[in-house]
Amino acid sequence: MRRVLTMMLLAGALAAGARGVQAQGDGGYKLVPNWPKLPAGMYFGLKDAPPPPAEREAQAAARRARGGAAQPAPNAQGPTNQPGISGLAIDQQDRIYVFNRGAKPVMVFDRDGNLLLAGADQEINGKTINPSWQHSGGVDWDGNVYVIERDAHRIVKLSPKLDKFLMQLGTTNEKGNDATHFNLPSGIAILRSGNIVVTDGYGNNRVVLFDKHGKFIKQVGKGAGGPQDKGTGPGEWNLPHKLAVDADENLYIIDREGHRLEVFDKNLNYIREIRNDWNPWDVNISRKGTDGIGWIADHKDERVLKFSLKDGKILAMWGRQGWGPGEFDWVHGIVVDSKGAVYAADTYGQRIQKFVPPATSSTAAQR
Repeated sequence: MRRVLTMMLLAGALAAGARGVQAQGDGGYKLVPNWPKLPAGMYFGLKDAPPPPAEREAQAAARRARGGAAQPAPNAQGPTNQPGISGLAIDQQDRIYVFNRGAKPVMVFDRDGNLLLAGADQEINGKTINPSWQHSGGVDWDGNVYVIERDAHRIVKLSPKLDKFLMQLGTTNEKGNDATHFNLPSGIAILRSGNIVVTDGYGNNRVVLFDKHGKFIKQVGKGAGGPQDKGTGPGEWNLPHKLAVDADENLYIIDREGHRLEVFDKNLNYIREIRNDWNPWDVNISRKGTDGIGWIADHKDERVLKFSLKDGKILAMWGRQGWGPGEFDWVHGIVVDSKGAVYAADTYGQRIQKFVPPATSSTAAQR
């Protein structure tokens, strides 16, 4: 009897916690319609959109009924037909960098949604960037752009205008887990010093620190950080995915299949972890990074989460799976600008949506 009562109390407490999260609401954030403004002939992902969620689910069920392949393991290469936007980055001028699995791998917009630049489709080191499986990227404090070409096991650094190749991390089409090889890398952050932090997560289970010239400094992971080196302890990983940096250059790194954030200092020394009821795919902190607020692109319920960096408490949330306004279909990228506007992008949904906070006037909301 006592055990039954304990279980009932525990269930009630969990339900109350869930209600508490739900009660936070959307924080008054409003969708900015018709953002961005894509020029004629430009598009995200596939020119012809992929099937909507219900149709994809029906196709998957039919494959299972025929004895087709099951879903891949989390650290496997995964499906090869996920189009759309793989990630976002933002610079100190509030230019939004869209890493696009489409004809132009990188597209740059201003806050008004005007397309400023598109490119990164040139040949580099004997190989053209394959937009079908790039996995996000980053921009440094000088405006240089880093493109994660995941399935080629490399990251390429381009000039701010995307016209000059500057550096490569990893060895083209060669996987490994040493100082010069990746195994399906997933995320990147560039510190003010120029040091580079890479989550090497889809094949390996490690986070790697390089200097600004690409020289290996250290890595964090269980054992050698290889494909089998999964763990749940501090500094261990089950698919390190993407990451964000605060004003003190602490690193908030997603342990995707561990459903947590692990926090490190700029030298990759472990500090703590943050957990909540989420399956984070991307995390962002404003470029200023001093307000103690973070943002999560949450695949669990296809939603956006605003949370406290101190304790992980959810402060606002919105979204569900779908293609309607404020809905997401595999939300995989998120950034916030200096005015507090939130930009969230999805892969299958093939779009980016902008949301403005309640203090923003109706006039400013269009900017």
